[in-house]
Amino acid sequence: MKIDLKKEIDCFLLDLDGTVYFGNRLIVGVKEGLDRMRKDKRVVFLTNNSSATREFYVNKLSRMGIPVTYDDVYTSANATQDWLRINRPHSKLFMLASPEVEDEFRKAGLNVDDKNPDTVVLTFDKTLTFDKLAVACDLIDKGAYYIATHPDMTCPVDGGALPDIGSFMRLIEGTTGKLPDLICGKPYGIIAECVSKMTGVPLNRTAMIGDRLSTDMRFAIDNGLKAVLTLTGEANMQTYTESGLKVDKIINSVAEWDL
Repeated sequence: MKIDLKKEIDCFLLDLDGTVYFGNRLIVGVKEGLDRMRKDKRVVFLTNNSSATREFYVNKLSRMGIPVTYDDVYTSANATQDWLRINRPHSKLFMLASPEVEDEFRKAGLNVDDKNPDTVVLTFDKTLTFDKLAVACDLIDKGAYYIATHPDMTCPVDGGALPDIGSFMRLIEGTTGKLPDLICGKPYGIIAECVSKMTGVPLNRTAMIGDRLSTDMRFAIDNGLKAVLTLTGEANMQTYTESGLKVDKIINSVAEWDL
């Protein structure tokens, strides 16, 4: 049965990179599609990209002509912060993160402590240095709790892709033999629970629109959301067919979500 997104969904979660924009270029027709969607639906931009803060994404979307508030944006770093506050509030964090993201963790009430850390938090750190990586590997090897914000191997940009946190995880695994104790972002359940709590909308009345099969669509399928695949980014019909996943709807772009 074909899903009617207008009738069956109260909240839309939208990925950003490859779904709403590429770099600083808004995908054609997305603004108009979002305008229609936001007339009577809750919309949250849900990104695994933890290289920047919530404030950064609010400002970026607003500059692109999509006015948003903090309550309209949620990142894998925010989910990690929320999980830590509830489950490990006294952790001393060694951060692999940009200064801005590190400061966001502090503002969330968490203890960032380079002197005597017991927990390593891996984000999409575009300021990553060999020295930071070496310290993180040493801490993980000695038993520090190891959290990653998300598992993406690459980050899509206009004309290609950048190495993302999944690539960093492989390097750390090669050095320490260890994978993260916890991953908070899509496709895992922690970010699903966090965003549902924030919106107040049950997951079965929520749809995830995204371009990635392994994160966005797997996230929706595994956590009881409706899965809406957009073909503007990483996935195409061939990779979708080969994946074996069954989504609820396929659209060419967010511009066509209600067609």
